[in-house]
Amino acid sequence: MNEERNNKKKREIPEFYKMIFSLGIPIVIQQLVTSSLNFVDNLMIGRLGENYIAAVGFANSLFRIYDLFLFGINSGMGIFIAQYYGKKDFATIRKIFGSMIRIGLLIGFLFTVVVFARGREILTVYTRDPLVLDISMSYLRRVVFSYMIFAVSFGIGLTCRSIGKTKVPLAASALGVMTNTLFNYALIYGHFGLPALKEQGAAIATVLARVVELTVYVLAVYKKDYNLKGKLGGYFRLPKQLLREIWRRSLPVFLTESLWIIGVILLDVAYAQLGIREAASMQMAGIVMSIGAIVFMGLASSAGVMIGHTIGEGNFEKVKIYSRKIIGLSVVLAALVAVLVELLAGSIVALYKLDPGISAMAEGVIRIAGVFMFFKLIDWSILLGLFRAGGDTKSSLYLETLPNWLLGIPIAFTGVYFKVPVHKLMIFVESAEILKCAAAFIRYRSFKWMIDVTVKEPS
Repeated sequence: MNEERNNKKKREIPEFYKMIFSLGIPIVIQQLVTSSLNFVDNLMIGRLGENYIAAVGFANSLFRIYDLFLFGINSGMGIFIAQYYGKKDFATIRKIFGSMIRIGLLIGFLFTVVVFARGREILTVYTRDPLVLDISMSYLRRVVFSYMIFAVSFGIGLTCRSIGKTKVPLAASALGVMTNTLFNYALIYGHFGLPALKEQGAAIATVLARVVELTVYVLAVYKKDYNLKGKLGGYFRLPKQLLREIWRRSLPVFLTESLWIIGVILLDVAYAQLGIREAASMQMAGIVMSIGAIVFMGLASSAGVMIGHTIGEGNFEKVKIYSRKIIGLSVVLAALVAVLVELLAGSIVALYKLDPGISAMAEGVIRIAGVFMFFKLIDWSILLGLFRAGGDTKSSLYLETLPNWLLGIPIAFTGVYFKVPVHKLMIFVESAEILKCAAAFIRYRSFKWMIDVTVKEPS
């Protein structure tokens, strides 16, 4: 019996690596491509000066809020899609998918109206510099037209990832970024006979990129099906018991993302009080950290798909084997990412045309971010990959938010009050990630996070 069990485990280990890389590599590339869209905007705008870096960074922070609202709600539903896919219940998947698109459009509409009408007032939490605000609003009032388009793309993309079709989001994002880069070059600086529109050109390029992304998604689903095509009525009428369960599991995810992004905004506000140079440095560090996190968003997403499908199949022993391998892989990759950030910090800052003072400050901030990324990335793999896919969304809520709100944010504003230099303040603030990592490991070892969230419809 023991020999048979050992042989089974040996067969499952190669299967694990085959699945994690076949799912994870397209997701990593897709996340890299997606993140590079804002990076391209920031880099090309950055060549116009630090005011443009800060202004577009502040404007894009509103998109980050919107993005995380969508992520919070949609990823909660994605838990159910992954587990129902393990049960091969495609009819229920289509109903959840339809709900995801409708809710995304509603959120997109609300954000579009609020940002268009009250964007300037919202941006004053970052800065009251008239020039920076003018640039931010010039960018924002054009890029806001991409919000509802992005809502539909996001829902389709997350559904495709949840059922393991990771190449579709990759293709959509790749073509979107190619579009964005081309029109950024043409419209920011005025090439190919087009006018030099600066920040307005960057915004227009982003809208065009989102249109291309959505087109690819719609064509892919229309032609390939992926069991997502059906009659219109099949996208409605979720059973009440399932709807209640979705909201019960999704609400902690939504709260996690909401509290997390509010925390990020508060930290941005705190750092901005130290000065425009400090704010621009933190914006650059934030972009580097988001790109460094791409590997882990890919790992967390692929882990979530695997864990969700396996729990849906009812094979909890395999879940334990897979989860141990995922954590081991996350530790190794986190160390590699941290080392790469340290090695490339100077080269990244050199891409911007900045004076020596702000360049030195930005490089120091990026190096500090690299150290704490080791802990942050492991946290994401466990909390966003394992716990969420396992249905334990409440643990993710508590462990992801409490250290930041009880330690990081109070430390940041206390440091601003006492005018602590940005490098020292960042070290104190980011230390909360170490505590979060330790608590996540304790919860993981209990294996209480493995929960089958699917609901049996009454016969």
